[in-house]
Amino acid sequence: MTIARNPGLGTNARPGLNTYTWNARKRSAGAETAGKNVRLNSPLNERPGYLLWRARHIADSIFTYECREFGVTSSQYVVLAVVKETPGTDQVSVSRIAGLDRFTTALVLTNLIKRKLIMRERSASDRRRYSLRLSAQGFEMLKRILPGAARARARLLSPFARPEQRAFIRMLQQLVTTLNDDARAPVDEDALPHKRRRSDRTTKKK
Repeated sequence: MTIARNPGLGTNARPGLNTYTWNARKRSAGAETAGKNVRLNSPLNERPGYLLWRARHIADSIFTYECREFGVTSSQYVVLAVVKETPGTDQVSVSRIAGLDRFTTALVLTNLIKRKLIMRERSASDRRRYSLRLSAQGFEMLKRILPGAARARARLLSPFARPEQRAFIRMLQQLVTTLNDDARAPVDEDALPHKRRRSDRTTKKK
């Protein structure tokens, strides 16, 4: 049975959490883990890499469920957001800004272009380069998906009280910024247009 849940009102919930609501995922009648706490007895649960991998899997699953009516994955959502913020950017820059490897970026963009959410046009200044912009449908998709994305975020952070949520985000930010260069696809903020313009001005002054 599908039941309504609220991260601030559950029996084990802590006060001060966001009040977005969602419908719990339907589980089969024979699912033994439904409604039970998972025990972390495996040695894997002492490994930060494994726990982060599980957390990423859970985050993707929650996002997919909350935004299921739109058929948009978390990677596609990130790419849509990057293209919205950097109209006229190209595929390589999207990869660098989002921290996605180029193969994944190409697959995601191909899907979004086929769905007419992103427009791909040959650059007027460089005929070898293709610029990317959100279509009207792409803007509308981002607008419509925001409530689901907000529910997914609230659901993902719901195990924590509000101060813990802020601390958790800060620790994740510290991890991803400090170890950015160790990633297979590091984030490169120099690919942002305003960063490039600032760099150009600095070069000209010299």
